[in-house]
Amino acid sequence: MLGAVLHADRRRCWSDRDGETQDDLVGHAHQIAALLAAERSGAAHGPAPERDHGLPGRGRVVLSCRFARSFVPGLLGGWLAGATLELLPNVQPGTLDRIDADDGVTHVLHDDPTRQGRSPKAIYVPGVLRAAGTDRAAGSPGTWPEIAFWMTTSGTTERPRYVAKSMAQLLCELDVLATAIPAARCVLSTVPLSHFYGLLFGALLPLRFGARIVSHDALLPADLAALIEREAVDLVVSTPAHLRAMAAAAMPRGLRAITSGARMPEALHMSLATEHDWQVIDVLGSTETGGIATRDHPMRAWTCLPGVTLSAPAGRLVVASPWCAAPVELDDRVELLPGGGFHHVGRSHELVKIAGKRADAHAIESTVLAIPGVVDVAVIVHDPVGREPRVALAAVVAAGGPAVGRDDIAAAIRRQFDAVFAPRIIKLVPRIPRTERGKLDGEALRALLGLDAVATTNQIVLRRVAPREYSAYIPRELVFFVGHFEAMAILPGAVLVERAVWPAVRAEYPEIRALRAIRRLRFRQPVLPEQWLSITVERDHGRLTFEVTRAASAVASGQLVVE
Repeated sequence: MLGAVLHADRRRCWSDRDGETQDDLVGHAHQIAALLAAERSGAAHGPAPERDHGLPGRGRVVLSCRFARSFVPGLLGGWLAGATLELLPNVQPGTLDRIDADDGVTHVLHDDPTRQGRSPKAIYVPGVLRAAGTDRAAGSPGTWPEIAFWMTTSGTTERPRYVAKSMAQLLCELDVLATAIPAARCVLSTVPLSHFYGLLFGALLPLRFGARIVSHDALLPADLAALIEREAVDLVVSTPAHLRAMAAAAMPRGLRAITSGARMPEALHMSLATEHDWQVIDVLGSTETGGIATRDHPMRAWTCLPGVTLSAPAGRLVVASPWCAAPVELDDRVELLPGGGFHHVGRSHELVKIAGKRADAHAIESTVLAIPGVVDVAVIVHDPVGREPRVALAAVVAAGGPAVGRDDIAAAIRRQFDAVFAPRIIKLVPRIPRTERGKLDGEALRALLGLDAVATTNQIVLRRVAPREYSAYIPRELVFFVGHFEAMAILPGAVLVERAVWPAVRAEYPEIRALRAIRRLRFRQPVLPEQWLSITVERDHGRLTFEVTRAASAVASGQLVVE
């Protein structure tokens, strides 16, 4: 039964224990399963509060281990025992106290030595493993439970809620990922294994690969770099929040990285590729749907995982796959392409609507991040009852970097956006509150900004359609049309080069670092709002040329002198 998860060769599975193999892991899983089965008969089987589905009567076991070395055998042992496993949103003391008081929970598997003896239902997994050695207990249930485990959504767009996953769904997705993601030898994950993304990519996929797993609690880039070097890690599983810190630090070169859990900024993806020589795979997914699609370049279309089908009624994403019980509608806005790919436009909740005007919260954040000295930022809309919504913003400024004040931030936003999007509240903070899963903690941010809990744009959308060829859509809301000119809005030529041509060059040739000069620049036709442009870039013997056309009619051309 465990053979569906493990590698056929039962290879060594831990980086921190020489010689310990997946066979030893199976023995530990059987020991935990036997312990759960022996004690389950007299345990309570009360209902799980605030769930959307019923639970089978096999026992409800909460898995709250922080370390992979305890989490993985606990997970497999719970499955072997036929229990329904619940994965917690976090392992903070308050969460664990709530679980201890829940009469519906039969057992809690944990690895926190300070909590030993606090609850009769708690099982300290490291103690079980030390006592078990590598003896293999015989026997196991013949079938997987109908519902294998429960986990929570991240709560990005609503309160966290529980989602059920069956073993069949899990194994189906694992089979697809094992063919879609190149195999690794040693995997380090900064994502909690209680997150569905962390569970799949940080634990189960490495087991299927036969890769060694680094069991750790490091967060600082220097500590992660040391682990990567010492354990010969070749795949890092992380989130944009963690990768941002690693991009700014000295890290080993030439790694592969997988990112998910939040939007991956284009500049961060390019920085990791050019500065660290990392190959980054971005994975789009959710707890409800599992994996949806991947891409390895921030300006390329997303490619659906095999078996995933998409539709987009009213522009919103509906996902169906063999590992979804039914089609799921998400908050994401997409543009479907011929051939099955798509572009991810954003999320509906990221649209800021004030005084009949619209802006994208991510675009506002990108504008502030472009200010030298700003290293992190978060925008939130304050919508008091009976009053017009306004933008509130928190920013982190690098210690010892350029001085940045609230007026600098407000001025940068006003230069790019309508004045209604200038934040009424701007607060400089030591850090942006984010969850263990790397996502913005909206409730904590509101508290930090003193808010009660309850868009023009500077971006030209650029798409890669073929080698050296890109398309660009010129939105009517582009801030550069303002005042240029009053009778007819015309895009300034400098903006066309800076915001459309140059990003295409950087995307196609990431080794190019700087633009030194422009030669033979010609503008043949004006660029107006709501036009589609085609941009072609060519590099030949050190000379780089570009041509912009519209419906096969020349718009602009020139030569770029680059570094």
